This record gives sequence, structure tokens and C-alpha cells, in this order.
Amino acid sequence: MTDEVTAYISTLEEPVRGRIEELYAAVRAIVPESEEGLSYGMPALLYRGKGLFSAMSTKQHIGVYPFGNLGEFAEEVTAAGLGSTKGAIHLRGDEALPAGLLERLVSRRVAQIEG
Repeated sequence: MTDEVTAYISTLEEPVRGRIEELYAAVRAIVPESEEGLSYGMPALLYRGKGLFSAMSTKQHIGVYPFGNLGEFAEEVTAAGLGSTKGAIHLRGDEALPAGLLERLVSRRVAQIEG
């Protein structure tokens, strides 16, 4: 097993480190068989060898990457007051990703991989 996510998180400072650790822990709880690795050059959790989830710190926000177009979740992301692009959600300041939304994003990605 590789430890790209663990190594990446160890480079971060609080409070960002704690927030990113919480996101990864939540995804691991949803998909316990996920493994650490790289996807598109980013530390990520993988499912069956494919990118499942990544969260990384930038200067302006925490980027949440569910490895797929936000598609049907775009309106929900906007309604939650979160910034986003086609394939990423931006958490600024103390913004949080609603747990239900995270679970739906991850479950959809699992279904895509299994598809």
C-alpha cells in the first residue's frame, strides 16, 4: 500500500491539515476498501485502482476533487453556497462540505467505476 495521502497531509499546517484529514476520513468511512495512491498527479483515494477522491490545499481554498463532472450535483453545491468548477468544489475559510453531499458524490463515483 502506498501512502501518498498520508505524506501529503503531513506537509500541511493547521487548521487546513485537520479539515483535509476529516474529508479523507469521511470518504474512508464510506468506502473502507479505498486505498491511497495518485490520480492525475494528485494524492488521492483510489477504488479499484481508479481515482475516487482527492482534497488539496491551495492558496485560496481547499479543492475537493470527486473525479468526475459535478453534473447533477452542481445545483446542490451552489445552493450550499460553495464555489466550484466543472470538476471541483472550493471550500473557502471555514466552509464545510455537507456530509450527505460528500456521500452522494463518492457513491456516484463508486458506481461509475463499477459500471
